[in-house]
Amino acid sequence: MDHESEERLRIFKEELKQLAEECYIEEKTYYHVAEAHNQYYLNQKQKEQKVNDIAAVNVKANKEAPVETKKVKKSLSPQQVRERNITWSLNLGVIFLLIGGLVLATSTWDTLVNWMKTGLIAIVSLLFFALAIFTKRILKIKKTAFAFYVLGSLFLPIVILSVGYFGLLGTYFSFTGEGRYLFVSAGCLAVLPVYLFLSVKLASRLFVWFSFITFSVFAGFIIGSFYLPIDGFYLGIMVFNAALIIAYHYLKKQERFRLFTSEFVLYIQGNLILSTLLTLTVYNNELIYSFNLILTAILYFAMIFVTNHKEYHFVFSAMLVYGAYQLIEFTFINEIGAIAYALIGFLFLGLTKLVKDQSGLHKAFRYTSAVVSSLAFIYISVEGIVLRMNEPSMVLLIAYVIIGLNFSYLAIKVNRPLFIYLSPAFFMVALYEAVLLGQRIVGYEFLSLPLFIAGFFLYVGFGCLMRVDFFQSIKESSRDIGSIVMLLCTMESLGLTQWWQTGTMFLLLAVIAFFMTKYEKRAAITNTSLAPTIHALSIGLSVVMYFISTLVSEYMYDPVSIVAQGFVVAGIIVLLVSFIWKQFSRRAFSTHAFFVSHCFYLIGMLMAFSSTFSDILRSAVVLGGIGMAYLFYKKSGDSAASFIVSGLTLLFYLTVVYAIFTQMKIQADLYYSLQFVAGALLLLSIGLLIKRKDRILMNSYFWVGHIYLPLALIVTFFLFGEKAVWAFLVSIVIYAVSVRKAEKDWLINPFLYSFFTSAWIAIDLGMRLLELQAYEHYSFLLTSIGLAIAWYIGKGLWNRRIAFYTVPFSFIGILVFTLVTPYSLLTFFVTLLYIALLLVIMHKERWDVYNLIPLLIAFYALGLYGNYNVESVYFMLYAVAGFAVIYTVVGMLSYPFIYQNSISKEKLPIIDWYTIVCFMALFSLYGMTTEELSTKLLPGILIAANLVLQRKRIPSVAPKWFVFSACIYLLQPYYTVLMNTDVPALIEREMYVLPWIVLIIYLKKITDKKNKATIYAVQWSVLIIISLLLIQDGMASNTIYDALIVGTLSLASMLGGMLYRMKSFFFVGAGVLLLNVFLQTKPYWGNMPWWGYLLITGSILIGVASYNEWHKQKTADGKETILSIFNKKIIQKIKKWE
Repeated sequence: MDHESEERLRIFKEELKQLAEECYIEEKTYYHVAEAHNQYYLNQKQKEQKVNDIAAVNVKANKEAPVETKKVKKSLSPQQVRERNITWSLNLGVIFLLIGGLVLATSTWDTLVNWMKTGLIAIVSLLFFALAIFTKRILKIKKTAFAFYVLGSLFLPIVILSVGYFGLLGTYFSFTGEGRYLFVSAGCLAVLPVYLFLSVKLASRLFVWFSFITFSVFAGFIIGSFYLPIDGFYLGIMVFNAALIIAYHYLKKQERFRLFTSEFVLYIQGNLILSTLLTLTVYNNELIYSFNLILTAILYFAMIFVTNHKEYHFVFSAMLVYGAYQLIEFTFINEIGAIAYALIGFLFLGLTKLVKDQSGLHKAFRYTSAVVSSLAFIYISVEGIVLRMNEPSMVLLIAYVIIGLNFSYLAIKVNRPLFIYLSPAFFMVALYEAVLLGQRIVGYEFLSLPLFIAGFFLYVGFGCLMRVDFFQSIKESSRDIGSIVMLLCTMESLGLTQWWQTGTMFLLLAVIAFFMTKYEKRAAITNTSLAPTIHALSIGLSVVMYFISTLVSEYMYDPVSIVAQGFVVAGIIVLLVSFIWKQFSRRAFSTHAFFVSHCFYLIGMLMAFSSTFSDILRSAVVLGGIGMAYLFYKKSGDSAASFIVSGLTLLFYLTVVYAIFTQMKIQADLYYSLQFVAGALLLLSIGLLIKRKDRILMNSYFWVGHIYLPLALIVTFFLFGEKAVWAFLVSIVIYAVSVRKAEKDWLINPFLYSFFTSAWIAIDLGMRLLELQAYEHYSFLLTSIGLAIAWYIGKGLWNRRIAFYTVPFSFIGILVFTLVTPYSLLTFFVTLLYIALLLVIMHKERWDVYNLIPLLIAFYALGLYGNYNVESVYFMLYAVAGFAVIYTVVGMLSYPFIYQNSISKEKLPIIDWYTIVCFMALFSLYGMTTEELSTKLLPGILIAANLVLQRKRIPSVAPKWFVFSACIYLLQPYYTVLMNTDVPALIEREMYVLPWIVLIIYLKKITDKKNKATIYAVQWSVLIIISLLLIQDGMASNTIYDALIVGTLSLASMLGGMLYRMKSFFFVGAGVLLLNVFLQTKPYWGNMPWWGYLLITGSILIGVASYNEWHKQKTADGKETILSIFNKKIIQKIKKWE
């Protein structure tokens, strides 16, 4: 069936279901039409299948494999879902009945004799079988009958076990007798025919599995009856599994055994897994244990071909390797165990020759060979370290060579990067073993340099000069592994401070760079010019190492200085090497050596800033760095490099200042005030001098000078305090000249604002020098007045530039005024004047949207003044309330709306901050209330009244929602009255929750039709929460009056729901009423034993499931039941309510 047909079928079923639910058709008609429709599509599918079978005969044998389509997840039909629910109900009901009956029976179990106990269990089993026959043949309820068949079958082994447990057949056939294994085997033979019969009769997979499990238990106990040793027992189990596999091979094609063979693969898998786990965990003799493991591996190997499941090769490989391990470890082969372990990998390669036309297995065995060889390497290496204390061994050397050859073969056959790299890695391990043997013969102390030479040999010999075809696939990987080994050896030698050995390694790496340029063809290396870079780095590092080795005695006392000098010398020598390569026309080597020389010199220069380095020598190194940077700037031609020259010039000046500070003692305050600012003057002066020769370099000096100037001012300020006023006066001149010289806005604005800031700081520092610290905050006011005058005088673009600085600066100044303590009346009035000045500028610039900040500061200033100067408790309460009323009046008179977008996109929107700040003030009243009730009610009443006044001032929000919000907020003063008055405890909870019902009814009245669904959900939630609160209150007090109140309210809710056709009120009222009755009658039903509830629940579940099945049969015959009549006359009418 194609996708379009499935979609049509789904749409038809949905529409048919809707017709049945809304009573347009009867339920029996729904089932008849649905069954006919399903039968029609089933017949269509069979016809299509026949047509496809006929067409397939004419298709050629070499036809391409069809494209596998994605399986669509099967969705259950309503009928299938209904049957599934009935089945679960039956199962749960039976379980509850069994538990309840078990408890009832065990309470009188000790009074019964043994044969009566067994007979009782047998009667229960026969009862279940009788119920199954009655239900299937008389009631014709198949699902219930199947459940009873399962229960009866489960009780059969319990009957047999009880016979043995109670010893009804004598001591020999009891659980403790010698014939217990034969007794269990006979019991399995007695039960097995019943399970086989039910499997065929019911065509049930469950009884098939019962049969399989019974047969396995029978085989296990039959083998156990011979009392074999534990290894012999597991051998018998494996023979039994082999017999099962052979039987399956011959019976799987016979149709009459299809029910059993279809489940056999899963069964034998579980059987084999269980047997394998037991075999692995319990054994006595290691040699026989190894043969058992190998036999198990052969069994899994046979499963690959019997079941056509190639996944078994994993278990086969694991069992074979484990068996080989046991065989090697506990026989004479242990003497050459390392070689034997290495040869196991070749065993799996040999299996690829044995298995024909199994490409998947070929690939699997090759990968298995790789894994086994890797594990063998790990095992023999760990064994060599732990047991032989890392002593060199010729056996290990041969084993490592064998593993390397194995992976070389795999690299040819599989061509995977992992195998290509593992082969030279194992050869390198073999070379390491050879180095250990050489240490025994020659007696060298350290292994770093010999191992480096081994890596050098692997890189050059196998990676570059090798001509044998067998090793061509590992040439690149040999170079990579050799490079890694040489790098690690170099790092180890460097860590052990073997200076001349490390220098020799770096020289050999320079040689490697030449081989790399000739033999390396990979784009990732050739395109990145890696070889010239390695060459230059190796030469430089070798110079550093040899330099340290010559001054090793001084290095012990001052290592940083020696290393710094070594890097500086290395930078100079590599620069000379660059010039030499340039003479030989090796452009790549020359260029990379040039840039690497700068890196060495840079590192040396950075290390020269250590505390032990000479101050004068440091200045000389930095001076040389200026020359190196100038060469770099000229060679690169990059404008960014010019900043390095100017930056190093500044660094040179600072090193000279530091050297003067350490070598000379100058006491002049003017020198200390100007010593850092003079650096900026120096840079700007150099820029003016080279203006005509190199404009790029001139710009770099200008930029560095201007970036450095504010940093110099900050450092001078923090170091010398008010004495830094001379530095800021110099900066005022510099910024004034810069403003005049600048031609672009993005330069004018920073210089102008820096000029303003320097002027303010100069005024502040001047007031400190004049000892006017008490009036220091007036520096903000004086600066703001000056800026306001400049803003008033300025014209055009200059006016706006000054305003952009004046407004935020004035904000900060006003905040500083609010921090003054004590906050006197004069300070308060000055703050208000300052705010007025700011508001005037903002009004002229049309920045009303930012009025919030000064308005909040004015409100905050009022609070400060009240806290410092007024002792009345009610002053701030009524002052803030009056403040809020005034702001409300001003806002409503000044702005038609609270928020309004501007017509022009370039202009800011209009916001009535007066009204917004008014609400903030009203909310702040809650922190000013006293014990008097009127002060507690005042904030809530004012906020609710203000909400009503603002109902038409937001066009996007309807006025009714403001009124609704005001009604909700009136709950606050209402609850305040309740909390501050004595309300009878009997109706206290009702007084708190019932107003919410009024609110939800009013909300439903004002809500639009499109939002009705949401309001209904809110109404349900509110009613349920109120009901739970009332019920909790009634349970807490537990009086008859509470029960009467809750019952009356729930009855009123039901009547109101019926009268106005509202589901929420009706069902919530009904639920609360029933719950109230349930709680009041608890003493009557609370004393029933718990197993009685299980019996009642199980009976109800089985009764409901049976009634549903009976109801389905009656409706299929065209008859109406009580459930159908109730659904039509009551349920369908209630569905039409709101």
